[in-house]
Amino acid sequence: MNFTSLDLAVVVVYLASMLALGLYQARKIKNTGDFFAGGRGFNKFLMMMHALGTGTHADDPVGVVGASYKHGLAGIWYTFVYLFVTPFYWLMAPLFRRSRFLTTADFFEARFGRSLGALYTVMGVLVFAVNTGTLLKGTGVIAKAVTQGQMSEPVAIALMTVVFVIYGTMGGLIATVVTESVQGLLIVVMSVLLVPFGLAAVGGFSGLHNLVEGAKFNLAAPAVMAEVTIPWIIAGTIMSLIGIVSQPHTMEVCSTGKTEFEGRVGFTYGNFVKRFCAIAWAFSGVIVIGMVASGKLPGLGPEREAAFGTAIRALLPSGFTGLMFAAILAAQMSTLSAFMVAGSALLSRNLYKKYVRPAATDQQILRLARFAGLVIVLLGVMFAFSVPSVADALTYFWALNTLTGVFMWAGVLWRRTNTAGAWSSFGVMAIIWLLVGPVGAALQAHFPGIPWLGCYGEKKDLAKLVISYLPAGIVTLIAVSLLSKPLSKAVLDKFYLLLKTPVGQEHKLTEAGVDVVYAGASKPHPWETNHPVLVNVGGFIVAMVVAFCFLGLLYLVSVIGS
Repeated sequence: MNFTSLDLAVVVVYLASMLALGLYQARKIKNTGDFFAGGRGFNKFLMMMHALGTGTHADDPVGVVGASYKHGLAGIWYTFVYLFVTPFYWLMAPLFRRSRFLTTADFFEARFGRSLGALYTVMGVLVFAVNTGTLLKGTGVIAKAVTQGQMSEPVAIALMTVVFVIYGTMGGLIATVVTESVQGLLIVVMSVLLVPFGLAAVGGFSGLHNLVEGAKFNLAAPAVMAEVTIPWIIAGTIMSLIGIVSQPHTMEVCSTGKTEFEGRVGFTYGNFVKRFCAIAWAFSGVIVIGMVASGKLPGLGPEREAAFGTAIRALLPSGFTGLMFAAILAAQMSTLSAFMVAGSALLSRNLYKKYVRPAATDQQILRLARFAGLVIVLLGVMFAFSVPSVADALTYFWALNTLTGVFMWAGVLWRRTNTAGAWSSFGVMAIIWLLVGPVGAALQAHFPGIPWLGCYGEKKDLAKLVISYLPAGIVTLIAVSLLSKPLSKAVLDKFYLLLKTPVGQEHKLTEAGVDVVYAGASKPHPWETNHPVLVNVGGFIVAMVVAFCFLGLLYLVSVIGS
């Protein structure tokens, strides 16, 4: 069905409503704590929707539906690599909340010194640029498919950029989280909406199995797939577990709730909602296979990432198409706004105030922060126009986070980790990744005499790429840390005391002379206070059971009607 004037009207009305809601929240912004962290006062529902909205964007259904159209249900592993990482979010979240930092660069400076803080500021900006570009790329792919080419990718990217720049520079994190409370629910609707219309088009579950070969329902089918294999899934899971802590927006997603418990519930179960959505995305990709097989859709050829947009256009009636498109664009807008806020914090606090104007007041930083995110946007637009596909962008993103995630984990778990070890680890991993990974592959055409250059640059070689640089980075970190001078005991004592002191006990930090970047709301949760072991261990076990339940649900979906 064509994109009609009714669809356009739905898009315009919906975006205007979300924009108005976001701008209305701008009146609550009084200082940088409000702008960057929302005063650390969000409840569990808002924290769940913040995690879902910030962590779910158009590149997810585009990549997963496209991969599932090509490979079958196993394409879900582009996002399900996070499935068994998600229970660990329950343990991670309180550490971010207790840190009282505004950015992850604050963490690196407190643990390793100014040089690593500066490194992470640069890396954080690059990660935000890659992620922003990935989102914009996904938006362009969907817009082109839904409008049948009436709106090109560059035009869609440009229009999207104008909208979220206005939205993000005014409302800060408060506006972002409030709008995400609406967007999160719509993301679920967006994710499952194609399934009933698609099943009706192919004759239900049994009809789908009659149209699609059995291998496409295999959750891991290496015999027919050169890309998503068991080693690829394991490598992606390892990279995700290591890299998740150093994603620059994780700090705000985990640490802006009223208590530590809000952060745990929000980060863990907001992402479990995303895992549910992923099942619908993957199933939608298989439905597209069935529709092509039945002749109801033309073959998409090599353009697999057009599958999601094509399914929207083919399956949804007028008005529903506009609602789906509006939900996608609005979800992008809220996520990109969150990235702008976190990116502007890095640029304004960790770069400008730290190195350019140390005497800058809070209000001066706030004014700069409203526009500093434009740097992230410009870099993201450049990346969006250069990356060949959304799936490529996702693998770049995993790698960038892993490079700093290794010594962020080490900085928490191993007291002996020092600055020299962290720098050496980063240098070794970065050099290996650049030479044998996708960057090296891009350079191979110019240096054909070097056969190993870019040898693991393709997505299917992800496991080999991880093995090539990750162990080398870990060994380097351990060896150099042991052989070089340890960090000051006083500095380390203050850092670990910060992470061990529960929210609501800030007076202990004051008495010990530990500086707090931003406390915000300081209300302890009674469960965290009275039953810390039960909350930690019991909550983790429950989350792991939920993860296995999702794997069971995915298997159940794969066999219904067979």
